[in-house]
Amino acid sequence: MTYRLFGPELCREADARITAEADVLVVGSGAGGFATAVTAAEHGATVILLEKAPEIGGTTKKAAAAYWVPNNHFMRAGGRKDPKDAALRHMARLTTPASYDPAHPRLGLTEWEYTMTEAFYDHAGDAVETLTSWGALEPVPWDIQPDYYAQMAENEAPYGRILYPHRHGGAPGEIGDGTDMIAVFAEAARIRGVDLRTGHRVVRAVVDDRDEVVGVVAETAGGEAAFRARRAVVFASGGFTHDVGLRTSSLPGPVLGGCAAKSNTGDFLPLAQALGADLANMNGAWLAPMVLDRAVADRPDAVCSFSIPGDSMIFVNRFGRRVVNEKAPYQDLVPTFWSWESQRAEYPNLLLVMVWDESAQHHHSGEKYGNPMVPDGGDRSHIVRGDTLDDLADAVRARLARYAGHIGGWTLDERFADTLRTTVERYNSFARTGRDEDFHRGETPIERYFNMGGRPGNDRNETMWPIAGQGPYYATVLAPATLDTKGGPRTDPHGRVLTRAGEPVPGLYAVGNCAAAMSRGSYWAGGATLGPIITAGHLAGRHAATRPSRPIPPQGEAR
Repeated sequence: MTYRLFGPELCREADARITAEADVLVVGSGAGGFATAVTAAEHGATVILLEKAPEIGGTTKKAAAAYWVPNNHFMRAGGRKDPKDAALRHMARLTTPASYDPAHPRLGLTEWEYTMTEAFYDHAGDAVETLTSWGALEPVPWDIQPDYYAQMAENEAPYGRILYPHRHGGAPGEIGDGTDMIAVFAEAARIRGVDLRTGHRVVRAVVDDRDEVVGVVAETAGGEAAFRARRAVVFASGGFTHDVGLRTSSLPGPVLGGCAAKSNTGDFLPLAQALGADLANMNGAWLAPMVLDRAVADRPDAVCSFSIPGDSMIFVNRFGRRVVNEKAPYQDLVPTFWSWESQRAEYPNLLLVMVWDESAQHHHSGEKYGNPMVPDGGDRSHIVRGDTLDDLADAVRARLARYAGHIGGWTLDERFADTLRTTVERYNSFARTGRDEDFHRGETPIERYFNMGGRPGNDRNETMWPIAGQGPYYATVLAPATLDTKGGPRTDPHGRVLTRAGEPVPGLYAVGNCAAAMSRGSYWAGGATLGPIITAGHLAGRHAATRPSRPIPPQGEAR
């Protein structure tokens, strides 16, 4: 039998010497890869898991690692209702508000979007409960955190869907993060005999003369290594956040950085395309602001700003004007950066200047979830200071000049300080009444949750307080960024990669951010990344493990 290699250089005939083989090959060791590997192993398959980076965990390891699970077993045990029809309407309205129709059989979604969304609702709770019973997950319900759109009429279960990892080895109920999630997953995989290999960057797929994917070739420090899959190959290798060219050509606006794992460079996309996969949602991403200094530094430990607390704090554009509700969910903040003014041929909000006073620094500084207001003793190199608003403006200009080559020379308007004073006066008038007449800050449950509590004595609107009339003042510069991208090949509910004709590519599966997300550009709730990813990994692992095993060619024949 003849085998071919598919990769970025198209394909060629090959006689690949096999390094190792297993029933299922999994590429990527984040939550999606581990959920796949553990499930496949639990169903009797031998599994090799290949990780590009020198360490396991991918973007999951960097994350807070909440996972959003409709109708989960904690909700059911507590008698909480999460009816399917309402949950589907909620997700559909967020996914496609322009075509949402509650009277339509698919609610305005495409057939593929509806099928995938329904499969998520139907299987998410079971996937998490099953993985928990195997010791692969240790979920802690976090009922105090609302969904991002808890206020929507379609959302009949605004609390209870969000789970967090348990702090590994911590007290019962103690919340952990992605590091803890990966530690538990890795131990579950080890117990089940998963062969985990780091430093393996998969660059080609091996296909037999029946056009079935039967293995991969990986680059390693010791040269290329080929791996054979007797049943299936499952990619869970992340998105393309750190491929600047692909990011620039695909996403709908400028993105200056991202907090995905540095290994997320879209390696699966050229392989999938060569195999005839149908790509979708390539303009979609999980978006969040990021401190400009961190985005430009491009450090592996860089984090996005998911939660920006503070009451005597505002965001302003280059003219010194407020342009957004600062407490909106992070995904909803980023489109503001992309506002285009053709008259000036510029993005006036390409960067936003976050301004706060000494009292906000005192009450709201911290380092969780990318908070830019870092307390004394932490890394405050991204923060500038001024005794007056004029001094602050000068300090911001100097910081922007440092990064001129990264931001197209973007800088502050010459009247920035004067306009900022007017903006502060207007904001303060709202703060004194507790009602933001411009952007309605603090009016939804998630905005108040993200504020992480108000200061003593604020009984009007915990997210707002007048900015002081005298310094010192502080500022940092925020830029548009991604947690990761969400475009790739369409899959079916089993995780099988689909061709443009809608047929599965034999032997090929995809899970997580390397595959197309059914949610388009929306972000259903906190954990709406990992909830579907873990569910998809569980379904893909189960299906891949039960595929018929291909015969192994005798040693010496083309493999």
